[in-house]
Amino acid sequence: MVLVNWRTPDMTLQAVERALNQSLRPARVYVVDNGSGDGSAERLGQGLSVHGQQVALVAHSRNDGFGAGNNLAMQRILDASEADFIWLLNNDAVPAPDCLQRLVAAASAAPGPVGIVGSLLVDPDDDVPPHFGSWLNPVTLSTGVVSPSSPIDRHPFGWMTAASMLVSVAALRAVGLFDPRFFMYWEDADLNMRIRQAGFLILGAADARVEHHAGTSSAAIPVQRYLWHLASEDRFIHKHHPLPGPARVALRARFLAKAILDRDLPRVRAILRAAFERTDAPAR
Repeated sequence: MVLVNWRTPDMTLQAVERALNQSLRPARVYVVDNGSGDGSAERLGQGLSVHGQQVALVAHSRNDGFGAGNNLAMQRILDASEADFIWLLNNDAVPAPDCLQRLVAAASAAPGPVGIVGSLLVDPDDDVPPHFGSWLNPVTLSTGVVSPSSPIDRHPFGWMTAASMLVSVAALRAVGLFDPRFFMYWEDADLNMRIRQAGFLILGAADARVEHHAGTSSAAIPVQRYLWHLASEDRFIHKHHPLPGPARVALRARFLAKAILDRDLPRVRAILRAAFERTDAPAR
């Protein structure tokens, strides 16, 4: 299991406790401090020491992004051949006590090679309906959520959200880890697409429920968070969309129009700023 921390050590320690109290206890928990630089690593080291070798702290010297942070721990798991699956969990996600057990059961019952099993994410504020992840229509560029009533098989551009998902080690060995060029956002969409294209199944487990308080770590930097989102969206489109140039222009126009209608000036400035930055270099 892997948890990434950035300047929210107390929340991460609570997440570790919840993980270790699962009905199916993870074999080992890796906590990555993503270059917090605010004493988080020291706080985590003290708090995690009571768990002995079952919890390992990976203290990174800089913040290279969410995917890169997860990669530090996932690579250790792959090198040590410690597990068949890795549970990725955000520290702001609150899983039901049997969540991991349900994820593993879904993987075991699958009709073919499993790449990813996603949890059902429940928004405590009911702003978003219960869902596993998201989808993008490559023709209309509309978006929506993958849910029990709108399953992943309906959406060629659909993915499970990394807030809580079980990832197959075999799939990671086949396609690689998160692309570290996605600093934040869309890295899970890209990994899902690569795993799916390699012939592995992407599933949602409706009984593996997680309450997700999204965006906790980056709530204090809303404009920067939006810039990261736009940059990562550009990279995803250039990696996976058949017509990346027109798709990028159409999405930017749609987002800009909505921001203007909402009178959201910080978002308008972010979109205009992103339009002049080279965030859309094709992936190599």
